[in-house]
Amino acid sequence: MILLLKLLHKQKIPTLITIFISVSTAAVTLWWNAQLGSIINMVSEGVTPSKDIIFRALITMLVMGGTNYAKGYIAGYTCESLTHDLRMGYALYFTSLPVAETEKLNAGEQLSRLQNEIADVSDYLNTSLFQLWDDGVRFLLTFSWLFFISPMLTMASNLPAFIILLYVFWSSKIIGPAVERSQKAKGQMNQYADILLTLFPVIRLYDAARLTLDGYVNAIGVWKKQTIIMERTKAWLMSLSGVLSSIPLLFLFLVGGHMTIRGVLTIGTLYVFVNLSGNVSGVLMNMPGHITAFRQFSSNINKMRSLTKVSKDAT
Repeated sequence: MILLLKLLHKQKIPTLITIFISVSTAAVTLWWNAQLGSIINMVSEGVTPSKDIIFRALITMLVMGGTNYAKGYIAGYTCESLTHDLRMGYALYFTSLPVAETEKLNAGEQLSRLQNEIADVSDYLNTSLFQLWDDGVRFLLTFSWLFFISPMLTMASNLPAFIILLYVFWSSKIIGPAVERSQKAKGQMNQYADILLTLFPVIRLYDAARLTLDGYVNAIGVWKKQTIIMERTKAWLMSLSGVLSSIPLLFLFLVGGHMTIRGVLTIGTLYVFVNLSGNVSGVLMNMPGHITAFRQFSSNINKMRSLTKVSKDAT
């Protein structure tokens, strides 16, 4: 992960802005829910919200929409910058090699890395890196704020969510070996393809195309089998986590409904808890997928560490 830290350090200004806007967006969302809960309480008591309250709510909605748009735009720009630095760092590595070492490079192997490892790392940077951070920020801020409003309801409704954390930890232990087997099979397939490119003249000379093709097809078959196993394992674990994620919401309705009937909790506050429940349990539900993607990303970026130079001069 040292390479990722170097990439983030080079783009530290866009990265810090992205993190700041992510936190700001989560904070504005909580502020909007607080106003919405207050309006619901007024309506349930037969009180008409004033024009100032409605105007403030509209302004909050506009700010929330603006921060969400800015977050998506800046996060996309930052991810594209990280991807650009990665590719340029990869190119810088080759341009800085002595001619003698350059002649020893295997073109097929390097092309395979460009089409596989770098492509996978770029996909993760553009789709999952800041999404994982955003989920973590929403989880922490939401849980802290709800705990401040009603510690009893927060703990009662989210206690199952902490039990789900144990499931997530267990699922990561299952997903890990499946990801490693898939990556290993993919590497073997790429190595076989590199051998075919290197020995192509010899293959043509001795008419060994059928023999080598059968070997390559077998390598593809192994990679396909391991990838299917990995995807099925991830789907099974995420499906189970989806079922488990409904338990906190069920506890929320049972405990929160009882507190509302007793008059300890208002209807607006209960609505806020229900509306924001996905920020806690929903994040946990998606964790097996995040773990799988991050393990693949870690494996690929570690392979690129020795072949990539990141410096202030890389453009």
